[in-house]
Amino acid sequence: MKNLFIDMISFLKTLTFIDYILYFAILILIILVVSLIYLLKTTNIDDEDIIYDSEEFDIKNAVEQISNNSKNQNISLTDYEKEQEEKAIISYQELVSSIKKNKINYEDDEISTDNVKIRKINLDNLISEEEEKEETVKVRVMTFEHEEAFLAALKQLQKLL
Repeated sequence: MKNLFIDMISFLKTLTFIDYILYFAILILIILVVSLIYLLKTTNIDDEDIIYDSEEFDIKNAVEQISNNSKNQNISLTDYEKEQEEKAIISYQELVSSIKKNKINYEDDEISTDNVKIRKINLDNLISEEEEKEETVKVRVMTFEHEEAFLAALKQLQKLL
């Protein structure tokens, strides 16, 4: 038994500082992995939290729901805010309702160079009000034809080498 302790002490004396750090790091990693496995085993996942791949996510409906929710929310004002709203020269609601989109009027002449379009601003009729239109977002689907051709060329080159 005495020899065992002497051997262990001599072994620990032969280790360097980096060896101690390495053993300590491995011990910490083992503890973290065990605790992660324990947390994964003990947590419960409800069926409501799971999003199935078969269901399609409709972005347009989601945006409409978010905008409807934000419009229907009532902001609770403090007494100070209510007083300031009543005394204000223009109220927040008036400000929001008076928003108009303005656009700059350009003349018909257009100069094109490479990828840049240059249009002259009509100084006589500089700004006009634009009617609010519901903007639709155009989604461009990326194709990877060039990348796939490059990858095929690399594979062919690898076979030749």
